[in-house]
Amino acid sequence: MRVVSIGNSFSQDAQRYLHEIAKRDGVELYCVNLYIGGCSLKMHYDNVVENNATYSLEINGNTSGKFISVKDALALTNWDYVTLQQASHESGEYSSYQPYAQVLYEYIKSHCPNAKILV
Repeated sequence: MRVVSIGNSFSQDAQRYLHEIAKRDGVELYCVNLYIGGCSLKMHYDNVVENNATYSLEINGNTSGKFISVKDALALTNWDYVTLQQASHESGEYSSYQPYAQVLYEYIKSHCPNAKILV
């Protein structure tokens, strides 16, 4: 299974040990996290529109020391799951999701048509 998270510290926390836990259960899991601390859906949207390579690339819970754009990350492999992480301080505000969530969903689907997308 292949999972990429477009996220922040919450996706970083979620993925830190996920690969190792899956491995111990005999599950082959490839996890990539695109990390910007405190990143909101609007910031993800802006980064997609501008094709900014500003995300720290983390692979299987480890920092690679490289930076990458969402577009380049989506092209790394045939992803099974793509997760989007909203900044916690905006998570209760509906207006912080639209139009960004819909545009990001459509962008991800255009690059990864078979992936399941989770927020």
